[in-house]
Amino acid sequence: MSGTKQKTNRASFGNVRKLPSGRFQARYPDPAGRPMTAPQTFATKRDALDHIAGVRADRMRGTYRDHRAGDAPFGPYAEEWIANGGSRGRLAPRTRALYEDQLRRHLAPLAPMPLNSITPPVVRSWYAKTRKGLQASAKARGGSGETAVRQSYALLRSILATAVADGLIGSNPAQIKGAGIASAPERPYMAPDVLSAIVEKMPERYHLPIRAMFGAHLRLGELVALQRGDYANGLLRVERQVAIVRGIPTVTATKTGEERVVAVPRTLALLLDEHLDATSGFPKSPMFTRPDGEALTHSGIQQAWAKARKAAGHPQFHVHDVRHAGLTLAAQAGATTRELMARAGHRTTAAAMTYQHVAEERGVLVADRMDALAGAAFQTRVEERPAGTERVTGLQGVLSLEMVVGH
Repeated sequence: MSGTKQKTNRASFGNVRKLPSGRFQARYPDPAGRPMTAPQTFATKRDALDHIAGVRADRMRGTYRDHRAGDAPFGPYAEEWIANGGSRGRLAPRTRALYEDQLRRHLAPLAPMPLNSITPPVVRSWYAKTRKGLQASAKARGGSGETAVRQSYALLRSILATAVADGLIGSNPAQIKGAGIASAPERPYMAPDVLSAIVEKMPERYHLPIRAMFGAHLRLGELVALQRGDYANGLLRVERQVAIVRGIPTVTATKTGEERVVAVPRTLALLLDEHLDATSGFPKSPMFTRPDGEALTHSGIQQAWAKARKAAGHPQFHVHDVRHAGLTLAAQAGATTRELMARAGHRTTAAAMTYQHVAEERGVLVADRMDALAGAAFQTRVEERPAGTERVTGLQGVLSLEMVVGH
């Protein structure tokens, strides 16, 4: 009988009792005044009393978290999180579909578990098993599975971070360092002459679209979504994209949800003017079309590019590298980080900084310009060289955009 006798602590806020197992249980009223029990038992009476004192202090500070709130299963909470637009309150249709697929497939083992039972060891175990399974299934297709596991882990971490903010769990158990960070190597730089060689191997109807993708730094979905009314007087308005959502082409806002206006290079502007004059349509008609009059498609461009890059001897380049090449050239032409962000439609400087790396041609050009500006500062140290041994540098060694899109 004495083993279950209740004892009231000095603060009269809760009570402690010794269980038949020898451990101690702490009880206290919940915020509504109803009795509740601590989420765990304690080895000593002092530990149980300290827990009660901590709960009371948290209530007084306004930082108390009811552990019972985390009893909700992860699956329904994650579904609601996606339905409500994730952590930012809105999700692009393609992103929503991706998240729903990841929740249904890769995060399914965690779905029935209460939020407060998903601990760091549970997350690590799920991650290891999921990664192993994805690697095995991807190997048969010649892939690695790393992208899928990275995206799934990043989704799990974001959902649990919201659960922390909602007061359902005390801390985020997704603590695997680097697991949700993309580590793919930077794409190789495609020089303008290489781009030109590939474009020449494509059917003629793709020449101007690819050049527009290069000069206006368009994503593939933005390119196929262009309308005739989006261009005027050397300015291209980018306000939509065509995204493939569950296999269906869907017109949505741009990737960032924001419009942008890009001033295109002069030669590209002339080509676009000629194209619009030579073709007919309404302002909302597709800018670039197939022979049947329908808009170009992702798959059509990708298939034509894949054949052309092999024929040109450059199989390592993806069609997405066209945008990268254009932005790199803009950086080499002197565009600031802020200007690159505006032209590319980037939200963060980190994305724009990708194109700030300096190619060897740019370094030579900078050195030559220094030489021209320095004047006498270098002249006294330059030894006269035999005729015909001068190094050919300067602007002749740099391919301009006009040379690429206007040949």
